[in-house]
Amino acid sequence: MKIDHDKINRLIQLSRSQTYDPYTRFSWPKDIPLDCLWCDEDLLTTYGTEIHKNLTEEQLFLLSKWETIHFFSLNVHGIKSVLEFVCRCFYNKRYTQISEYLHIFLAEENSHMWFFARFCHLYGRKLYPTLQIRTPSTSDDIENDLYSFASALIFEEFVDYYNQKVGRNKEVPDIVREINYQHHVDESRHVAFGREIIRKLHSEILSNGADEEQQMRISLYFKKLIIHFTGLMYNPLVYADTGIVETTHFRNSAAFRNFIRNSPDRDIFHHAWFTRTVEFFRKCGIVNDASFFHT
Repeated sequence: MKIDHDKINRLIQLSRSQTYDPYTRFSWPKDIPLDCLWCDEDLLTTYGTEIHKNLTEEQLFLLSKWETIHFFSLNVHGIKSVLEFVCRCFYNKRYTQISEYLHIFLAEENSHMWFFARFCHLYGRKLYPTLQIRTPSTSDDIENDLYSFASALIFEEFVDYYNQKVGRNKEVPDIVREINYQHHVDESRHVAFGREIIRKLHSEILSNGADEEQQMRISLYFKKLIIHFTGLMYNPLVYADTGIVETTHFRNSAAFRNFIRNSPDRDIFHHAWFTRTVEFFRKCGIVNDASFFHT
């Protein structure tokens, strides 16, 4: 695999110049006030719907707390999966040229996992569980790696949309803003790295003579990943903890979740989160168009 050494070296230098001690980076308050939003209001999964308009200010504040805990929990689970894969790549001959950066990447992601989990345990007393998507296993090692790197990239761009917004929002509690800001700074490097690797792996697959069946399989999986991550935004356990289901006509939190997830009023927000990522895969030729993303 031909790597742009200048790009990788720039990422290494940026990481070294922007390094910090995650254990002293943040000031952890004993409690976080519940009389304010913990994220931008348009990041709440009810936003844009009639249900949202009927929520009280107190309910919105509480929903923002538990959706923040949920979002940070997603980060913990997502990072765990990424680290398992990266550890297998360290000394793989294919990735010898980027081994040094992979070590830096792992150290940074381990720091992220620690402070996200600490936040959840301190202020939510738990991590929310999450659903994992099954990754196809093929006889083509390059294709398998493409799936793993792509899953990592889509996840990183998914969370970075949120991080950027909350990281510059001076209305949210300081610890929430600082964690989002720091993660965005670090993830900007990881996204650049992920995009570079995906371009190279996909080009290599094509140059090896990928047939139509393989290209369709790859395209379909990328589409499934986008839809999967869209669904992860909505967690019935969050709605149960918030207590908002009891004020609606829905029989339980799962029914509430399904209604919100499939509401046409939410389409515009799904697009805001993922359009940049879908457009990248379209330009790479991995997906032919973005018409599937009307969900």
